[in-house]
Amino acid sequence: MGTVYVVNQKDRTSKAMKPVLVKNEDKELQSILERNYDLLPGDQIDPQTPCRWLLVKREMPVPDPYSGAERWSVDFFFLDQNAMPTFVECKRYLDTRARREVVGQVLEYAANGQRYWSGEDLRAYADVTARQLYSTTLEEVFSKLGSDISDSEEDFFKEAERRLKAGEVRIVFFLEQAPNELKSLVEFMNRQMETVEVLLVEARQYEEAGFRIVVPTLFGFTEQIREIKRGKLTERKAVAFDWESFQGNALLKQLDEDTIGKIKKLYDKCRLLEAEMVWGRGIHTGSFSPKWTSIQAKAAPFTVYADGKLELHFSSLRNSESAKTFAELLASKIIQGGLPLPEDHMETYFTYGPTAWTSSVDALISALEVALSGCRLNSAAAQV
Repeated sequence: MGTVYVVNQKDRTSKAMKPVLVKNEDKELQSILERNYDLLPGDQIDPQTPCRWLLVKREMPVPDPYSGAERWSVDFFFLDQNAMPTFVECKRYLDTRARREVVGQVLEYAANGQRYWSGEDLRAYADVTARQLYSTTLEEVFSKLGSDISDSEEDFFKEAERRLKAGEVRIVFFLEQAPNELKSLVEFMNRQMETVEVLLVEARQYEEAGFRIVVPTLFGFTEQIREIKRGKLTERKAVAFDWESFQGNALLKQLDEDTIGKIKKLYDKCRLLEAEMVWGRGIHTGSFSPKWTSIQAKAAPFTVYADGKLELHFSSLRNSESAKTFAELLASKIIQGGLPLPEDHMETYFTYGPTAWTSSVDALISALEVALSGCRLNSAAAQV
């Protein structure tokens, strides 16, 4: 291992930190990475546009190719801001499987994930991870990936599925020290595979005075290889940013005039109810989401897509008592208006086709009015 020194600021003397070889893979590699995604050095992977990470799931289940049943699990499954599927396998240097066996193992995981995982599967896993691990919503986690993302949430996970099916994936081996034979194998594979990035992150660890220092270093990319692989990324721009561009979407044009009129009716009513209209960053399917920032700043109760689908997400409204009250009132009034909701409607996202919800658009608008009014009355009473 290389040596890292601590310098005393008073007398300028230095002291070497003690290098550490990991003994407990879960505590010293996986748990640290779970809380510190940047140990996957996105700036070293792509210095021009550093990777930012969304954790889909730790211990991501991988189906058996013969039965389809969950048989294995990859340590981490991430998506970056370009929806690039990223498989991460952690191994201790002292684990003899860190030599060559781990390579075949992760390639098998990637092949089976490609075959069985859908965009909806990935989205569902990411939603559970956001709620269980961080006590927040997937919408909130997704928003933190950056304002430069041109995908809506739906399109983002569709793009992840497309990349999986096309074999456009990234494989990362995460060790505190990498054996030379694994470094050589990773470099060879990266030169031979056009759509697959095979990387190795050596997260060397040091201890001194109760502190542990982790120094991640990337292996597997030369500038030449990086440029070749960067060429497969295409520029993506949102297709809708106002009602006119939304209405011009080819998908919306496939709907009948009555359905489009009812979508416009809901849109206009939300504007009258003083909603902040947020346009989705979809590259295929435009969308709009009304948000009432006085209820919850970064969450919308629903999204309408250019193909006519209505997606309700009450599970996003949970960060305040005001948001919870609004969600409960809205759901109750929607049910009373005749639009059925699933039993777990407060815990998950769900979608209606255009015919199913537009026939009840007046009931949906009435439910919105009652929920907003009730929420505001409760808020005013609490201030008295």
